[in-house]
Amino acid sequence: MSKAIPYLIQGKNIILVIDNKSHTISRDTHIAYGKIVDALKAQDWDALRDLVEPKKAIVNFGKGHVAINDNKITWKGQPFHNSLATRMIEMYQEGFPIDPMVRFMENMMKNPSKRSVDQLYGFLEKNKLPITEDGYFLAFKRVRNDFKDIHSGTFDNSVGQVVEMERNAVDDNPNQTCSSGLHFCGESYLGHFGNSSQPVMILKINPADVVSIPSDYNDSKGRCCRYEVVGQVGVNTEPAEAFQEVVNRDYPAKKAADVIGGVAAWPFPIGVKPAAASDEEDEEDLYDLVRVYGGSVEYTGLTSAEADDQIQRNASQKKAMLKKVKSS
Repeated sequence: MSKAIPYLIQGKNIILVIDNKSHTISRDTHIAYGKIVDALKAQDWDALRDLVEPKKAIVNFGKGHVAINDNKITWKGQPFHNSLATRMIEMYQEGFPIDPMVRFMENMMKNPSKRSVDQLYGFLEKNKLPITEDGYFLAFKRVRNDFKDIHSGTFDNSVGQVVEMERNAVDDNPNQTCSSGLHFCGESYLGHFGNSSQPVMILKINPADVVSIPSDYNDSKGRCCRYEVVGQVGVNTEPAEAFQEVVNRDYPAKKAADVIGGVAAWPFPIGVKPAAASDEEDEEDLYDLVRVYGGSVEYTGLTSAEADDQIQRNASQKKAMLKKVKSS
């Protein structure tokens, strides 16, 4: 183990001296501030060195193309500026796993359209469409009762089908609001197309295959050249709950630490509910909430209900994931 690293805490700043070199870590600006605090508390000097020295942390992301350095996202060494970069930094600071977003970015950068690269993540956030573990995303599509597309009646959209067309046959002009292409949408658009008695399917789409985001209907629909039909929204099921069912079925969490109340920890936790209290819990028991990633204690002395509420609140606000442990 490395020797202890001298440090001084001054308000919002931590001053560290590593190999006779001084580093000032600001809570407001340093991307790894929370993790550095955790490493200091644990006296994990090796981890602290890796967190403070940006070049040592770069190899942790994907295939090495995506890096976080000096509070900036880079792609193959070049700065990457859009809403995706901003969200990745925020999530990293809050302790969320960003592997799905790194894979999403790697897939998206295969898209030949700069406009699609610039617009797509903002579209997902605006329409609350989740990213899957392998870096694709989920969206909706309303179809006819026989599962054929409403416009032409020629494409089979039953579960398990892969629908595709030549990319150059898809209209890439976002100002051409109704045009050729394979359409997908957010929940808000469903009421503007077809009727409520027709099925709503869940699509899985590679960001590389997105061609345009039309500007009508408040940016709630898109056109692509390929998608896979992975699920159907039940008659009495909320669309967000249907997303959750697909995610849990097709992308089960690999580790217990990746689960909040039985729901895989995606970048956009949709409809996340805290785990039900076990039969062994006593109403008088008190609980602490600790970060799933990092292990630092965030809240102490909560009742079971208060702890569950706080876990849900953090998930809905995309803050650090928490788990409940009995107070000692």
